[in-house]
Amino acid sequence: MPGEIEHREMILPNILSAVTENEAYALADLARGKTVLEMGAWEGFSTVVLASVADHVTSVDWHQGDDHAGQADTWTSFIENIVRYQVADRIEVIRERFEAALPQLAADGRQFDGCFLDAQHDYESVSRDIGLALPVLKPGAFFAFHDYGRCEATGHPGFAVTEAADQLVGIEGRTGFLGWGFVK
Repeated sequence: MPGEIEHREMILPNILSAVTENEAYALADLARGKTVLEMGAWEGFSTVVLASVADHVTSVDWHQGDDHAGQADTWTSFIENIVRYQVADRIEVIRERFEAALPQLAADGRQFDGCFLDAQHDYESVSRDIGLALPVLKPGAFFAFHDYGRCEATGHPGFAVTEAADQLVGIEGRTGFLGWGFVK
């Protein structure tokens, strides 16, 4: 039904996450009614937030963790959470590493209205992930980053999201540790 997405309420799930309530609402405002690429899902908090308001979410994560999130297998809890919050029908789940999945999305001609990146946080990884995402983002698409503002100076050694996002995308908005810009 036309207009249904615009009136859907954001779901704030009870799933372990470092994303705060204010950050979730800002992310939902960016994603409302759009096709969104999610890079890094962990147990599905951001996936549920995005899918509760977006037209469609393509969630890419290999669900085996990393140096930032730990090495836990999150696949079962992720699937349980998207089913529990009744958003699975609006999510395409790709269980692969970004390096495999995103070139295939580009080769398939896929284009997204926005991207949320919350994955490995070192400069090399964030830069690589931005480079993988840009070819599948439409001009004007939002590009949001979690843990923006966390760095050595703020007590978060090894976090380079801020540096990479500033250099490669440009940040135009921020709430808490969520920063976003728009693809030129």
